[in-house]
Amino acid sequence: MNIKTKGLLAALLFTAGQLSAQQSDKEGPAFKPHLEHRIMAGFNFGATAPVGLPNTIRKINSYWPEFSPSLGYELGYRITPKWGASVGVKLDYKGMGTKDQVLYFPTIITTEDGGTFAGDFSGKNQTTVRNAYVVFPLSATFTPDNKWRFNLGGYAAWLFSSNFYGSVSDGYIRNGGPTGGKVVIDHATFDFGTDVRKFDIGLQGGALRKVGNKLEVMGNLNWGLRPVFANEFKGLDFPLYNIYLTLGVAYKI
Repeated sequence: MNIKTKGLLAALLFTAGQLSAQQSDKEGPAFKPHLEHRIMAGFNFGATAPVGLPNTIRKINSYWPEFSPSLGYELGYRITPKWGASVGVKLDYKGMGTKDQVLYFPTIITTEDGGTFAGDFSGKNQTTVRNAYVVFPLSATFTPDNKWRFNLGGYAAWLFSSNFYGSVSDGYIRNGGPTGGKVVIDHATFDFGTDVRKFDIGLQGGALRKVGNKLEVMGNLNWGLRPVFANEFKGLDFPLYNIYLTLGVAYKI
């Protein structure tokens, strides 16, 4: 190798080194795996509902969300610049109300004079749900840039307060089943709060978007996989699941 060639090679190596240093300066220091802490607060919107409307519910007259706050803490671990994992604990209230028209709807009701009937009701129905859970979400996280973070995983939840009650009116019940005796019902009530399962499990996923130095807005869908009532429960003849969207904010500590 002659002197000119050696000089050219040295110049190229020096130039490459300078460009590499400049690129490193632009990108900042090398990434180091680290922990992230967040406080999260929001509200749940959704329903404790069947997947697909059963034919015994003929018409939904109205729906409204109950006051359903969500408050929690999340511990995240960034393994690489884009990938990580998180685990959390939160207090979740899940509730809603609905009025509908039903036909041959299997249920158990109590009349104002104390009579109890189990059978198929036809008429108007109103239901209110207010349940509270301690929830433990676990997620894989993906952070494509410094604005967005996406998460996908599952959750386990324990019920510590349950309310599932309502009323029926302006109809009749076939006592004991579809061929039972017809009993006219002006107004009656039901209360299934003590029958709600104590444990729920499901899938969850959503996104965070940075809007300040430490503040983020979030949306997270929680889809229960376990029916709210056990299979042997006779107050309904179809399964209900907790399906709720959490909208709120997160503060990165």
